[in-house]
Amino acid sequence: MAKIDGFIAFRYLKSKKSSKVLSFISFISIVGIVLGVATLIVVTSVLTGFSENLKEKIVGANSHIVINKLDGTPIENWKEIAKKVEKVDGVVAVAPFIMSQVLVSTKDAVNGVAVKGIIPELEVKATNLGKFIKQGDLKFLSDNSTKPYIAIGKELANTLGVVVGDDVVLISPFGKKGPFGFTPIMKHFKVGAIFDTGMYEYNNSLIFVDLNVLKNFFKIKREGVSGLSVKTIDFNKSGEIAANIQAKLGFPYWARDWLSMNRNLFSALKLEKAAMFVILTLIVVVASFNIISLITMTVKDKRKDIAILRSFGANQKLIRKIFVKQGLFIGIVGTIIGDILGYLICFILEKYKIISLPEDIYYMDRIPVKIMPEVFIIVSICAVIITYFSSIYPAKQAAKLDPVELLRNE
Repeated sequence: MAKIDGFIAFRYLKSKKSSKVLSFISFISIVGIVLGVATLIVVTSVLTGFSENLKEKIVGANSHIVINKLDGTPIENWKEIAKKVEKVDGVVAVAPFIMSQVLVSTKDAVNGVAVKGIIPELEVKATNLGKFIKQGDLKFLSDNSTKPYIAIGKELANTLGVVVGDDVVLISPFGKKGPFGFTPIMKHFKVGAIFDTGMYEYNNSLIFVDLNVLKNFFKIKREGVSGLSVKTIDFNKSGEIAANIQAKLGFPYWARDWLSMNRNLFSALKLEKAAMFVILTLIVVVASFNIISLITMTVKDKRKDIAILRSFGANQKLIRKIFVKQGLFIGIVGTIIGDILGYLICFILEKYKIISLPEDIYYMDRIPVKIMPEVFIIVSICAVIITYFSSIYPAKQAAKLDPVELLRNE
């Protein structure tokens, strides 16, 4: 009697001609579980992929840690501070920068942008800027023998209608007052490189200039910089390393990792992912009601069989196990097929550009997908548990049936 319950449960799913409706409900139950599991896997994988894709682009376009002063004043002794930071465990490189706002113009267009003054040979070690260069070369920024060079984003280059080698004009909003009123600071530059970070916002509103050139442009005579960019050995450990840097430098320095600077964004994405998981799990819950209906109808259809089994010595536990296993069989089969379907959809979305996205809104041109084994495991466990609990009540009701009454009615 130990293994007979599983055999009987499987046989009850294969109804005879007289009860084809049970076979149909069994099919609908499995389809419901399949769709619920597949949908849950696909949506969770897409949300995970979106979060990871955005994380990579943000980290790629910025340094892992940024060091500033709390009062907003320049870091005058930045070389000494950089040496201290480089000695912190996990720090790979440190690079200084100056940030400000300017207007960049050509004959046909003008645009407000953020300008970042850098030392190119240090910046490529502290960020991924060197990997983003699509045209030209970042080394031109250090060539100040003739007209100074700048590096601009792909979208900004399209807006201004320029390519490598074209001239642009930088206009500072911080001009000077003269006898004829306010006079803006203007300087001609040549486009030395065009970069593509993968994020529309950076490509359209950020330019890079040599640090000393930018100081001369703004008439800055001091040695200070706006801050320091820090690259770590692992960007996922940037928070811990930033805390160590903060402890070493002390007041008035402020070390922030990339996650703390974008905490609201990633907190919202995490909350959305959790909410979608709960909402889509309800699809599996709704599908489980079909299992309750199926087992209830099976019990009603097999009343005579139950009475005969009880008369042969089958106890309530065996009857209960038969119908619980019937529900579990549906749940396991539906979950396995749902896993396969979910994986195929994720693979297709990852491999082929089926759905295009506007880059200026989503920072990517296709739906991102990250296939993670733990997602399949968690979803599968949830689906099987839900189907198990759905089977318990009708199975208990079947076990409570009185075999004498059942045979009398037959």
